[in-house]
Amino acid sequence: MIDPYDFEDDDFDFEDEDLLKIKPTSQMTEGEKLQRFKRFFDSSSRAMLQDCLFRIVNYEDGTGTLEILCPNEVVRQRLSKKKRKINNNINTCWSHIRWFSLCVQQDSELHCQKFTRNGDLVAS
Repeated sequence: MIDPYDFEDDDFDFEDEDLLKIKPTSQMTEGEKLQRFKRFFDSSSRAMLQDCLFRIVNYEDGTGTLEILCPNEVVRQRLSKKKRKINNNINTCWSHIRWFSLCVQQDSELHCQKFTRNGDLVAS
C-alpha cells in the first residue's frame, strides 16, 4: 500500500535537466518557432491565429517579414490591435524578422498592412 504522506518516494527521482528541456530557438524548425509564437498569445488570440496562414518572406540582406494571411477583414482588424504583442512574440522566436504584415485576400488580390518593429504602419 502506498503511504500518501511519504515524500521520500524513489519513483520521483528526476534530474533538473529532465524537467526543463527547453530547446533553443536556434535549434528549432520554422514550424516549431511558429508554434512557440502562437503559444505566447491568450486563448482568444490563439483561436484567431488558428484560422490564419503564415509565411516568412526572406530578403537578400538577411532580414525578413512575417506575413499573416487572415481569413477575413474582421480578424485582420482584431489582430492589428495586438501589434505590440505580435512584435514581442516575433522577437522571441526569430532574430531576422524586421517587419510583419497582416494580410487579407479580397477579390483575388492580397491586401497587406506592413508594420515595423515599433508597430508603425509602413507606407506602401
